[in-house]
Amino acid sequence: MPKSIHVVIWLPSTFYSAVAATLVEMLELVNSIRRAPVFSVEFVARAPTATATSGISFATVAAPSKPIDVLVLLAMPGLEVPALLRALAAESPDAQPVIAQARQQGAIIAAHCGAGYFLADAGLLDGRRATISWWLKTDALRRFPKVRWDPSRLLVRQGRVYTCGGGFSGLELAKALLKDLGFVKEERIVRKLLVLPPSRQFQSPYEFPLEDIPHTGEQPFRDRLAALAEGNLPTLDLGFLAARLGLSPRTLSRRFVEELQTTPGKWIQDRRLEAAKDLLEGTKLGVAEICYRVGYQDPASFSRLFSRTTGLSPGEYRRQGA
Repeated sequence: MPKSIHVVIWLPSTFYSAVAATLVEMLELVNSIRRAPVFSVEFVARAPTATATSGISFATVAAPSKPIDVLVLLAMPGLEVPALLRALAAESPDAQPVIAQARQQGAIIAAHCGAGYFLADAGLLDGRRATISWWLKTDALRRFPKVRWDPSRLLVRQGRVYTCGGGFSGLELAKALLKDLGFVKEERIVRKLLVLPPSRQFQSPYEFPLEDIPHTGEQPFRDRLAALAEGNLPTLDLGFLAARLGLSPRTLSRRFVEELQTTPGKWIQDRRLEAAKDLLEGTKLGVAEICYRVGYQDPASFSRLFSRTTGLSPGEYRRQGA
């Protein structure tokens, strides 16, 4: 391990200031605890000053000033998935030179939230396990099939490549990096000084349908589907939806793909699983009763589907959400 570990944090055109600042503050705390400049940090971005969504600005450099030991790529925020995917595609070419440099120098490379897209785009994740922010998992599975995506996990490490989920999963990333770099004692002190939450392994308990977020311009088609699903989960199928919407099943299937980027079957499954999560968190109903209420007939098959989708059994999910 080098005497001083140089950490480069790459900033896209938009990002969360809290994540960027917290990463630096955790590293600076280690320096304070060790009473030595164990870590040096610099931000790299296209512009001389990078401005977060909050309006807070960070001084940056165009390229790392010295060899990279750890590269952390921050994510672009956004919940309008089609627009976010377009932004990631546009931003990816700017991230590739620093990723290539880090690879050439044998650095640890870590991607936060949707920044896993940049590593996948570089081919760095081919054949590797990886995670990504949960609202991008459907597109990630489709767009990068060579990656062994495990989007239920909050953090995945494969050798010297780290990926983590959305938002403040960056805390888990920072804690893991400190421990893996040999600062186990210091990580524990930092965690206590900053009153950080206990380590979490899964992001699936944080998932919810994005259409539940109120916003202007919400698609009427999405609204109508949500209204039809409510209270009709046990009988919900393509024929039911098509009849209620006055469309042929074929036309309805096409609209699902065009407007929601999914299939009717997958959409129905997601609605049922979201309802099951709500019942696990908000009631004391048994798993079998929840299974029947959301439209499944076999509790064992339901439990397997739930585990495969979330990474947790129904019982484990209930305990984590408690």
